[in-house]
Amino acid sequence: SITPPNNGSAAWEAPIAYDPNNQMRVYDFRDSVYVSEDFGSTWIYKGKPTSFTGTIRQAAIAENNSNIILISNNQYLDKSTNGGASFSSTKNNLPNYSIQDIAFDPKDDNTIIVTYATYQNNNSKVYMSTNGGLSWSNITYNLGDMPIHSVVIDYSDSSNIYVGAEIGVYTKPKNGTSWTLYNPNLPNTTIQELEIVYGSNTLKAATWGRGMWEYDLVDRNSYPSIIS
Repeated sequence: SITPPNNGSAAWEAPIAYDPNNQMRVYDFRDSVYVSEDFGSTWIYKGKPTSFTGTIRQAAIAENNSNIILISNNQYLDKSTNGGASFSSTKNNLPNYSIQDIAFDPKDDNTIIVTYATYQNNNSKVYMSTNGGLSWSNITYNLGDMPIHSVVIDYSDSSNIYVGAEIGVYTKPKNGTSWTLYNPNLPNTTIQELEIVYGSNTLKAATWGRGMWEYDLVDRNSYPSIIS
């Protein structure tokens, strides 16, 4: 069994993540950051946010340098470059509403995407930084006013981006300027979470009330699904 940290409060859906470069190291994001070097048996306090108080709602760890961590609460976004020991704000020109998801480009730790799931604020739902969060560009394009709940970036030549929207999944190449609906056999429902599974080259989609679905990644070889 795993014993969580017994300090601090946590969000109702608190982020937890393993280090992509050390899978025995696990991070627990509460009102502060805790780390376990033995996959959850014991925990060490690391640090806390700088620009906000309260619980951490979203978190992401860079794929190539585990010292780079992003955390958010509502509209605030903090970045650590020392494994969570200290943070500084990297919100800069992002809008002032709640961040719904954060994703690093698996090939470039300076490329980051954040999404927003509000019903208002037309054409302000997906933002990308290519300089580690120093500045942000709006890449909502033709998604319009639709809430965007989740985002992942494929480790492909075109670095395809996938977003889980209020209705369905949309995708575009990282350098593209238009999103395309990518809903093969998927019911018209809210996509709460997306994950890429490279062992089967599939995109997994967890929905609001309609179960979990999978389909091949764009322009990738398809392999038999891992069913057990």
